[in-house]
Amino acid sequence: MNKKEEIKSKKKIAAVDVMIAILLILCVAGIVIRVAVGDSGIFASGKGEYIVSYVVRGEDDEYSPYFAEGREFFLESGEKFGTLIADAELPPAEIYEENPNGDLELYYAQDGTVDFKGTLLVKGTMTDSGFLLNSNTYIAPNMTVTVSSSDITVELLITDITKAQ
Repeated sequence: MNKKEEIKSKKKIAAVDVMIAILLILCVAGIVIRVAVGDSGIFASGKGEYIVSYVVRGEDDEYSPYFAEGREFFLESGEKFGTLIADAELPPAEIYEENPNGDLELYYAQDGTVDFKGTLLVKGTMTDSGFLLNSNTYIAPNMTVTVSSSDITVELLITDITKAQ
């Protein structure tokens, strides 16, 4: 091998080394920016507290103490779902029955069965594809979620998710 070929091969190796060094510096800079900006910056534009409206259909009104303001609910995994921000409303349960024409008609229960309607304060992130509760559990309106408190386990039908003021 002559000296020209030796110098040429060294330059190629040096260029690759420079590219690797630049990529490493960019990766470290990206990590530093992510940590520095974190929860309060551009990466967390949808992160915060949200109000989840819900309905629990067809329960006995004797469960109303379990839906009082301040009650905390948890997912089946044990992860906190949210805290009730007001006592639940207790309208008579809505019952839909098919009439002879095949149409659904709305009736209201007369036997003390009620629908619990209320709101919970939750923490999470609103993304383009939906809401991530605690940044890892997807929930959305018209979705049913099984939650429990210390006294009761129920299925909540989520009706709305809005940013808390």
